[in-house]
Amino acid sequence: MQAVEYQQDFPARKVGSLWRPKTSWFISLEFPRSFVVASLLAGASVSASAQVLSIAHRGGAIYAPENTLAAFSNSLAVSDLMETDVQITSDGKFVIMHDLTVDRTTDGTGLVATQTLAQLKLLDAGSWYSSDYLGQRIPTMEEMITNTLPAVIPFIEAKAGGAAAYVAEFQRLDVVTNIILQSFDWNFLAAVHALEPNLPLCALGSGTLTAAKLITITNAGATLVSWAGANVTSNEVSLVHGMGLPLFVWTINSSAQIADFASMGVDGIVSDDPWAVKGVPPPIPTNPPPPATLLNDRLVSYWKMDDGLANNVATTVTDSIGGNHATLLRPDRLQHWISGDTAKLCGSLEVNGSGAYVTIPPSASLDIDTNELTLSGWVRLEQLPAQLSASYGAIFDSTTDCYVLYLDKGNNELRFKVTTTEGHAARPGIAASFLHTNQWQHIAAVYDGNAGAAGGAAIYLNGVLMDGHYGNDSTSGVGLTANVKTGQSAAMGREGPTGGNYFSGLVDDFALWRRALAPDEIQRIFNGGELGQSLGDLLIQPSPLLIITSIRQPPPGTHLEIDFLNQGPWSTFQLRRATNVAGPFLPIPGLVPMVLGGGNYRFDCPPTTNRSEFYRIEAL
Repeated sequence: MQAVEYQQDFPARKVGSLWRPKTSWFISLEFPRSFVVASLLAGASVSASAQVLSIAHRGGAIYAPENTLAAFSNSLAVSDLMETDVQITSDGKFVIMHDLTVDRTTDGTGLVATQTLAQLKLLDAGSWYSSDYLGQRIPTMEEMITNTLPAVIPFIEAKAGGAAAYVAEFQRLDVVTNIILQSFDWNFLAAVHALEPNLPLCALGSGTLTAAKLITITNAGATLVSWAGANVTSNEVSLVHGMGLPLFVWTINSSAQIADFASMGVDGIVSDDPWAVKGVPPPIPTNPPPPATLLNDRLVSYWKMDDGLANNVATTVTDSIGGNHATLLRPDRLQHWISGDTAKLCGSLEVNGSGAYVTIPPSASLDIDTNELTLSGWVRLEQLPAQLSASYGAIFDSTTDCYVLYLDKGNNELRFKVTTTEGHAARPGIAASFLHTNQWQHIAAVYDGNAGAAGGAAIYLNGVLMDGHYGNDSTSGVGLTANVKTGQSAAMGREGPTGGNYFSGLVDDFALWRRALAPDEIQRIFNGGELGQSLGDLLIQPSPLLIITSIRQPPPGTHLEIDFLNQGPWSTFQLRRATNVAGPFLPIPGLVPMVLGGGNYRFDCPPTTNRSEFYRIEAL
């Protein structure tokens, strides 16, 4: 079935991929970088007549929430360097944040230094700026770098942490010569330079700029100076250039000041408005474009769990995308289809230990036959992992462990395990402290054997990355690149069709892809579910070929007449209705449109008592 809707949706913004290859980026003539940037990275002086560099302060904070992947992505086209700030979490991870606390730019509170990376990843870092950026997360420094290089040069200010930790991280990412590290602490820069002389360094400063300070800066190993614009005149520009150093000024936002500093010959201008530095019109706020990849791309199977809405003793769990129809077995002979407020999206299914479980027959399509996959589904737990009577609780499991989701009692986690044809495996997990009983939570699990040289596996909770393993668990850093192991014989609520390790809880809207979904796609599925939109709703693609031409109510209080024009090849249609523009849009049963001729149709729709109603027409 192909479904097409007439109304344009508002999909989530693209915020980058979970993994990028670990490689080096080198500036060359083939690269779309200016001579100035190449010289800066090489530690060489540049001509004062060269074009001034546009440096996006906190990612270009005027047009997007500062220091988020959305901000960095938004200003890539008009930036030569991407300025940002780094703090350290309580578990020693590098995160992008200007302030010591998260209070100003997230929906959370407290010091960055007293919270773990997992805790910080649960915070919303975008909606304070605009509802368009709902769900933006605090990036790690690695995410900032991999979503910036090679398009622009990361210009990173160290706000916290020691020299050795930064050097080790840049060496791990293999970007030592491709980023610029800056700090107001010149002793810190000297310590970094002693450990890694090839890392380009920039000395930050304000106040009176003297030759003595410049000597101290060069002795620390810095080859760049970034100074407060309020303290820079043409004299300071000449002084710095006379020492053979490039000079940036910060933070300059007015067009007049930008023009003044450019005429002075500064090498770069740090600005919240990198468009103004480039001298091009700023972006016009519009609805974000559709995602580059449609959610139905390489979608293998999708079990809606709605079969019980029409028949509460149904035994078939329909795969609405592929042919992998599953079977509900209920030895207890009780009713396990759930609807109403307890269900997540229309209907849900209860698997109850040995009382009820779902078997999914083996098939060629479930063997995946590639080195990428994604599992997505909604789960409502009745027990936390430590409360299990057995060692495991099988949510979507197989005795062959090709790709499974399960509760792990010993490790007190909800885990994803993937096994390759080489027998290598990874088991990223969600700690029990983040799980809740009797509450719907969205789980997504991703395997990407093309993630760098080692491959990777990751698990998400409610749209947030909770854990990622790079490479085979037994040999971290290598060996998780092969195709998924074949022979998958899965069940929901039980370890395969013949195993034990039962799981008790509710499941809904489970789907399997033969590709690694991007973080923004996973976020979109979670956001949709929170608004009552199933994956099926999100799979409906807008079309300009279906047009609602009029909605009338003659006379008032009776039925609605909804006329539409079909310019496509379809002949069967369905009318959906919602009380909110965000949905959910539910089908109105029993309605068949009247054919008016010339591609025009009319639905006669019974009225409701709702004050507001929204309609969509689908071509089936």
